[in-house]
Amino acid sequence: MGDAAPDLASLEITEPGDIPKGVAFEDAMAELEDCVDQLESGDVGLDEALRLFRRGAALQAWCEARLEAIRAQVEELTGGDAEEPGDS
Repeated sequence: MGDAAPDLASLEITEPGDIPKGVAFEDAMAELEDCVDQLESGDVGLDEALRLFRRGAALQAWCEARLEAIRAQVEELTGGDAEEPGDS
């Protein structure tokens, strides 16, 4: 215990590998949402928009990989009976 989660806002993230171990999925998603909000606002210049886009793409890829890893673990635990979202 005692180890604080890294502050993603202070990190330069351009690739999924830039996200350090110990980051919570929810924190990465919140940071991704922040990137999207800033881009959608239209209040950033071209260079900043490109930086935010790269950051968002890296965060999205990391989140997708994390979800896939969790899905694989659930399938292993349930004997492959994990349903895809929307399956019923």
